[in-house]
Amino acid sequence: MNTQYFVYAIEVEKTGSITQAANNLFMSQPTLSKAIKDMEESIGFSVFKRSAKGMVPTQRGLEFLDHAKKIAAQVHKMEQALQAHDAAHQLFSLAVPRVSYIAKAVSEYICNFDGHVDMEIDILEDSSIRIMDQVADGHYVLGVIRYHAEDEDYFIKSLNEKELQYEIIWQSDYAALMSDSHPLAQKEILSESDFLKHIEVAFGDDEVPYIRYSESNVASGKMRNNKRILVNSRAMQFDVLRKNPRSYMWVSPLPKEVLEANGLVQRSCKAAGQFKDILISRAGYRFSKLDRAFLDKLFFVRNDVAYGE
Repeated sequence: MNTQYFVYAIEVEKTGSITQAANNLFMSQPTLSKAIKDMEESIGFSVFKRSAKGMVPTQRGLEFLDHAKKIAAQVHKMEQALQAHDAAHQLFSLAVPRVSYIAKAVSEYICNFDGHVDMEIDILEDSSIRIMDQVADGHYVLGVIRYHAEDEDYFIKSLNEKELQYEIIWQSDYAALMSDSHPLAQKEILSESDFLKHIEVAFGDDEVPYIRYSESNVASGKMRNNKRILVNSRAMQFDVLRKNPRSYMWVSPLPKEVLEANGLVQRSCKAAGQFKDILISRAGYRFSKLDRAFLDKLFFVRNDVAYGE
């Protein structure tokens, strides 16, 4: 039996709630419910009774949980021993979308690695669809995906099907990114009609599979333009925006230094909708010390971009 089931069951007993246990374990409620059900089917009896008071252990469940706690404690000791053994080898892997504040967090984070100690750092920038597959298949430990708020049902369904746990990093309005010489650059607040005669820059692999292109204007949550330039590189996006003063791109807010270095500005437009950035990992994965240090840096940079001057 997967010993991770023991961790799940212990947390459910501790909280008396699937929802709270899922939050504590950084996984979705449906994923945890399915794991508990699979565990009970595997051992052949119910560990918990579902009642108005929450999840209550059965008599046989109490016996099971007593053994589970002993095994989980031994597994934890073994993991600590392995971590101590591997402390001299720094391992970190992450798959992320092409987002500037995330790139800033990653670059600042890996600069803090001990250069005198062995390290293996693997960073991938890709589309959200492929990032989910890369993490689910075990090629990358952590991932960040971005989707339009209106597409949430599709992505949450996909995450649950792939047995990925997830938590939100940032949800906010899209901003219009453009050259500081763009005709719209002097307007602080923009409307949908302002963009009709200009050229949209977009990542070429960022489509949601179930949405036909003809439906994307409504379903994606972002305004779409019939004049588009598709790119697949963050560097290329900045080049195009900088050199074509009639182009623009829908983005999350960028770090100030990125805007200044590329001669760009960002402007608000409520009609553009909202994005969500979600941290993902395989169900049951427990963050390492390096993972948690990265998340601290990621949230610090997010806060600086979102709320800084």
